[in-house]
Amino acid sequence: MPLTIIEIIKPAEQGLSTPFLCRGDDDALYFVKGRNSGRASQWAEWLAGHVGRAFGLPIPPFCLAQVPANLVRECPAELRPIGAGIAFASRQREAAQWLEPAAIGRVPVSLRRDVLVFDWWIRNLDRTRGNPNLLWAPASEELVVIDHNQAFDPDFSASDFLANHLFSADAEAVFSDLVEQARYLERIERALEVWDSACDNAPPEWRWANDEQDVPANFDPDAARAVLACCSTPYFWRRP
Repeated sequence: MPLTIIEIIKPAEQGLSTPFLCRGDDDALYFVKGRNSGRASQWAEWLAGHVGRAFGLPIPPFCLAQVPANLVRECPAELRPIGAGIAFASRQREAAQWLEPAAIGRVPVSLRRDVLVFDWWIRNLDRTRGNPNLLWAPASEELVVIDHNQAFDPDFSASDFLANHLFSADAEAVFSDLVEQARYLERIERALEVWDSACDNAPPEWRWANDEQDVPANFDPDAARAVLACCSTPYFWRRP
């Protein structure tokens, strides 16, 4: 059974897809992406989250969350866009803050490269100095990887990625090293093993844009899987 949201607290301070900070019936806090975020955002978070954790990235625990209709009706108007139904919920990481550019050097080199390669694989352009979509827990010196709502981008630009990615300075060390590439491809192939299960466990209603379920959602899981399959082609590591 999915988590049940018992309190919608406020819109998140950051995030273009406008998640809401909520409390679940387990008394933990979650950033929830509901109907206002869009189906494509929910799908991308769910699928990228599964393969990302399987790949080995420090992505916070996440789950499906039921947002009750009666809770939404009783909320102030500014909280109602979350909408009722099954949403994507990412557990809040306490004592973590937005990663500042000055802290990049404190992130282990191996982890920087992991994030870079993962984003390259899932075609995620949304990790830049101005919008890192990463958190940093200073007390424990830990990186937290969040926000994959723009993954599987059909208009992905390799040149834009390498010019703007937060960890682009580490690209040469991977893209020019055949041993590193082979090592990463092994990890990618293992991570792909969770794909079918993630798709099978996504809510059936996410395949539709409306409650009447007569307008298909603007996300195609098969097309997203085809994006990831590019890892097996000789062009995967090719730079512009």
